[in-house]
Amino acid sequence: MNKEVSQKTKNRVLFRWMLNGGASLNYEKMMGLAYCYSMMPFLKENYKDDPEGLKQAVKTHLQFFNTSPYVAPYVMGVNLGIEEVEKKSALDTIAALKTGLMGPLAGLGDSVFVVIPWTIFGAIAANMALEGSVVGVAIWIIVTWLLKSLGIPLFKAGMKSGTSLLASIETKLKAITESVAILGLMVVGALVPTVIKANMAFTFKQGDLKMTGDDILNQIMPGLIPAILVFAVYYLLGKKVKPIYIILLIMLLSVLCYVTGILK
Repeated sequence: MNKEVSQKTKNRVLFRWMLNGGASLNYEKMMGLAYCYSMMPFLKENYKDDPEGLKQAVKTHLQFFNTSPYVAPYVMGVNLGIEEVEKKSALDTIAALKTGLMGPLAGLGDSVFVVIPWTIFGAIAANMALEGSVVGVAIWIIVTWLLKSLGIPLFKAGMKSGTSLLASIETKLKAITESVAILGLMVVGALVPTVIKANMAFTFKQGDLKMTGDDILNQIMPGLIPAILVFAVYYLLGKKVKPIYIILLIMLLSVLCYVTGILK
């Protein structure tokens, strides 16, 4: 009869991943090294009396692995649930399972755990930080660890119900994902004129009337220049221009507009 791995050891696996899941990215194995490092406490206990099996398991878990780090605990939970019982006889199955799960989970995890919350809370936190409020930094730290903590139920769900849970997760979260995505676009759109600063330098004078360039443009449409800049960047990204080139272009235009007296 196989001896069960202690819950303390399983918790160490999850804790290691939460601290180091994205710390070893490389072009050859991506997250493979971090995955194997996280699994090591489990592997050492699971193969305590089988040194050869331990070697095979380590080699298996050093293979290429790449998914959203926030949902990877689900894969690890499924992995532990199978390998704890079947040991090295299931290593080929586990390798195939990891390969099959990491793609769908990457798309789901990046949308729900990265794009949406980072867009909403990241933009809010950044705007507050730009205004000198330390609350913005606190919000970002709290949100980051709340997202990481969601790995706990995913880890337990993986161990309990295996791959059958994946389909139901995607189905239930589809409507939530779409709704929060709309909210995220609204938040980002509202923050554009407050985060992007582009002030016109010229001033219009006619008798006692005096108006700045920003006053004139705001009567046409508030935040017109920031909106134009956002659309320009979006257009360039759509044309497959590399982001680093866009950043350099914005820096160059900013300097030229300041030197020529267009912007201040």
